[in-house]
Amino acid sequence: VSKHGAQYHANAAEPFVHRLEEAGYHDIRVTGGGRINYQPADLSVNIFGYSYGFGLADHKLSKQIVEEDGRFVGYCVDWSNEGY
Repeated sequence: VSKHGAQYHANAAEPFVHRLEEAGYHDIRVTGGGRINYQPADLSVNIFGYSYGFGLADHKLSKQIVEEDGRFVGYCVDWSNEGY
């Protein structure tokens, strides 16, 4: 279960898809899923796994996005396709 109570990837995606639709985006497609283990005390972010409903996300791209976000300067960011 996610930090915000989403039990499945579709539950986690739904509010974001709705916000994108309200902003005028159409034909939105979730292209993959996975998990993020965020440990601020350890300055680490681990991106891994997949979604039964959406399949495997591009975790290398996810890592790049996190590393380019100024809020995560100094964090160890890693990824793996292993795990669920």
